[in-house]
Amino acid sequence: MSVDHRAEAEKHLANAARHLTEDVRDMRIAEVSAWIGQGHASIARDEERAATTADLRDALTLLRRREYAVRELVSTHIAKGLASREKDRWKAAIDLTKALDEADCNMDSLVDARLADDGWDPRSAYKVPDSGGGWIGAANAGSKASDRDPWATAPDSTGEIPEPVRLVLADRLARALLGDGNGPSVARTITFALKNEGADLTGDIEKRISELTLGRDPSDPPF
Repeated sequence: MSVDHRAEAEKHLANAARHLTEDVRDMRIAEVSAWIGQGHASIARDEERAATTADLRDALTLLRRREYAVRELVSTHIAKGLASREKDRWKAAIDLTKALDEADCNMDSLVDARLADDGWDPRSAYKVPDSGGGWIGAANAGSKASDRDPWATAPDSTGEIPEPVRLVLADRLARALLGDGNGPSVARTITFALKNEGADLTGDIEKRISELTLGRDPSDPPF
């Protein structure tokens, strides 16, 4: 059974106050009660400090978790904007990185890591493409940036690709990614270019790579 040390302290200190008389016996009771009350008060104070410390620790852990999640989401957002090669979206990503730098919230390392994971050279992603032909998307066709969402993704047109064509592309790209020399780099470039245009073959490529390296999934039908 837990003890309410604050209540016990208040009780004993009140008892000590009542016995503050000139009577020797009362003075002894007051002394003992005050000593006991102070002991309970000390324990209560330690418990409150421990509870406060635990609360602060939990709050700090939560803030760190939220900060990590926000940094991860924002850096991914920037990386996708840089990799899009759509002029207004790319510029919005550049502007956001500059604003974060000015706010002492630099995320370059996280952005670079995401770009590298997606097959991009982080240094080239920050550079303006050579000539106007380096840009892709509606922005290159002369549309106003204010007429569209710079972060909007391209419409998904994967389903419009005939399955035989999709499987052949996935097979060739998977073999190139597993190959040597410039094959993996060229395959990543083609894959991301298709994805930027709305044709995402990532799932088909991953499946084909698994088949080439581990064999066909026995649960798949043999046709």
